[in-house]
Amino acid sequence: MSRQIQMMFRATGALMFVVVALSGCAAISPPPDPQQQLVISQRDARGVYEKKLISYKALAENPNTYSRTQILEAYQALLYQYSVAAVNWVRVVYPAARQTLPPSLQPFPVPSGTPTLADVNQNYEHALEMNAAMWDINGAADGRKPSKLSIPKYTGTLVIMPSAPPLPPLQDVRDPKYARLVAMTRKVDEAQKADLAQQRIAIDKQIAENNAWRAAHVSHEYDSIDPRTGRPYPAPQQEVQRWCTISGGGVVSRVPC
Repeated sequence: MSRQIQMMFRATGALMFVVVALSGCAAISPPPDPQQQLVISQRDARGVYEKKLISYKALAENPNTYSRTQILEAYQALLYQYSVAAVNWVRVVYPAARQTLPPSLQPFPVPSGTPTLADVNQNYEHALEMNAAMWDINGAADGRKPSKLSIPKYTGTLVIMPSAPPLPPLQDVRDPKYARLVAMTRKVDEAQKADLAQQRIAIDKQIAENNAWRAAHVSHEYDSIDPRTGRPYPAPQQEVQRWCTISGGGVVSRVPC
């Protein structure tokens, strides 16, 4: 066998060994972490929702450029993606929701056909319910307030709730049905702002208590150490009072020099 053929067989054998070794590594790779998969799915769903939100705003802000059908279909798709992102967020922080979702968090069906104003209004009302439910779950998962759902404290990877969708398009407050949605939105916003204010008060109180405790338990152990040298300050020099003697008129007196 020629030298070139021998070298060819050796190279082929080495390549087969590498392939087998790599295949063995792939076979024994640990399974992916289910919790981390949920976190990734939630981030992806929220990213899609944010892109759809940007796209929808471009349509809604130019109603003369786009048709009524285009705007309503874009808004319906936005609400659907909001529900997907919301459900993914809940399943990350609330393990029981992975099996059964509460009624307020049921996702929308996949959009089909052109929705009516009544359809988008109804779906927006449900999106408001989802937003309020997520807010309550978030407070319970943070350990800030109790919940009827027995939600455990969440200590996993940070996941961000999807922002609430805008009000439905192509309407104004002169329509009683739309005015009702505006009032419901305002009520949800005010409740969440009040909750944030309470959180701020609680945080400020805790900071004040911590500062007071530190002030009461401050240590003077290192007060005598010069921070520039790390050595104790030199002892102050004792001043020696010097006295002088003066005389006059037959009287001798001692006075400070």
